[in-house]
Amino acid sequence: MAANCAELGEVPLGRRLLGRDVVLWRGASGSVNAFENRCAHRSFPLSHSRIDGDRLVCGYHGCTYDSDGNCVYTPSQPKVPTGMRVPVFPLLEEPPFVWIWLGPPGASGGSEPPRNPWTSDPGWSTFGSAWHVNANYMMVHEHYMDFSYAPILHRRDVPAEIDSMPAFNDIEVTETTVSYTRLLPDAQLVDWEADATGLDRDVTYKRRESGTFVSPAMHRQYWELATANGERYTTTRTHGITPETETSTHVFLQASRNYGLDDHAVTDRLTSFLAGVAERDTSILEMASAHVGYDGWRGGVEFQADAAALRARRIVGVMLAKEAGRSAIRPGLAPTSRRDSLSPRQPVKG
Repeated sequence: MAANCAELGEVPLGRRLLGRDVVLWRGASGSVNAFENRCAHRSFPLSHSRIDGDRLVCGYHGCTYDSDGNCVYTPSQPKVPTGMRVPVFPLLEEPPFVWIWLGPPGASGGSEPPRNPWTSDPGWSTFGSAWHVNANYMMVHEHYMDFSYAPILHRRDVPAEIDSMPAFNDIEVTETTVSYTRLLPDAQLVDWEADATGLDRDVTYKRRESGTFVSPAMHRQYWELATANGERYTTTRTHGITPETETSTHVFLQASRNYGLDDHAVTDRLTSFLAGVAERDTSILEMASAHVGYDGWRGGVEFQADAAALRARRIVGVMLAKEAGRSAIRPGLAPTSRRDSLSPRQPVKG
């Protein structure tokens, strides 16, 4: 994932993705483009340029590029040097996300991003944000798939009755995805839940926390409240997760809900709440990354609560092995070590 659609406006956006410096820009026709972020003349960063219709004008010497990356004008001489162009990367805009392909150009058609129908469904209300984490992208994935830390790291946002997260009720594994569900004990509402839903604070509610490792580029999390009459209030977080470098990551969030659809006060409350959650999550990940990095992170003793994250780690390992031309064990079969085993209370489906 390269960006949220709303990030692309009247000026070019420079971003490092998978170690490549890219400039993203939207032309007057509405199409989104991605170039290598360096002018073909003096390698000046094209993110410091201006958009002129469906062309990008370098902010140094005024070299002008069309949407195919070809230089079509140079102010300093009447004829553009033969073959002057910048590398262009394939993009796919599927609101609210912009996807980019940075692999071999001819292979871009063989991969499609995951579908997220609720982010544009009229039965859901959605808003977005984005932030940067100085940690490996798999640390971000594994952090989100754990959530046993919530009663400690996010104590004020979890009901007092829930002093520890229960074990997973199930973990479902496919060749490329991992999904989990845990049912929480009945509890009263905390402030953010009550403010957002408008439900009675003096009543206890059932909750379900679940998540899915969709791909190395995406994680989804669901927090569901259920009333006694069967109404369900669901808040989802769809995280686009893209490495910037080996030790830094972009996170693109779309937060969706199926309640209070047109209530701006609810959006404001959830925006503030999730910003605080992201800030605390980022702080923890960056402390761990600065201290031991991903190698130290994955070298520790594992808990049962890490079972889903370990499955995702294995899937990514298989993907990397296949990409490198090496054989690998199919994910979701036997655990690789005793500490990766699941207890009898945690069945694996697949």
